[in-house]
Amino acid sequence: MPIIRIAPVCKGKIYVVPRTSENGKELRMDIPMEESVEYVSTKSDKTAQKVKEKYQAHLKTSMTPRFSVQYKSPSHHGSTTYLYILPLKQEDEIQFHEGRFISAEDINKHPKQYTSNLQTEGELLGMAAELWNDFYL
Repeated sequence: MPIIRIAPVCKGKIYVVPRTSENGKELRMDIPMEESVEYVSTKSDKTAQKVKEKYQAHLKTSMTPRFSVQYKSPSHHGSTTYLYILPLKQEDEIQFHEGRFISAEDINKHPKQYTSNLQTEGELLGMAAELWNDFYL
């Protein structure tokens, strides 16, 4: 099954929360919004918006998730992962229990604190967060 992951970004940083790691035994930091979906068509942006809406209680933004990249995820048994970013203007536009903003550099410095998916996506998300910070805000 395809996976849609949505990474909130603000001021050059990525928002993460503690989640059970791929092995199911430990907590590691990861982006907060992820859903398995039946299929993703050429209208994957609409599917990503529906995923975002499931988490709307944690969000104070009307921004739409923006497609970033698609890749095969070893941690999801080779399923295709569609990675989106959700640009935020202010850090207080999102609130999950124990959530916080980090830099891509934090992921590189302490990889064992983060899921393998976030380790794979970290550099790309860091660049996307910086671009949104420079050009959107």
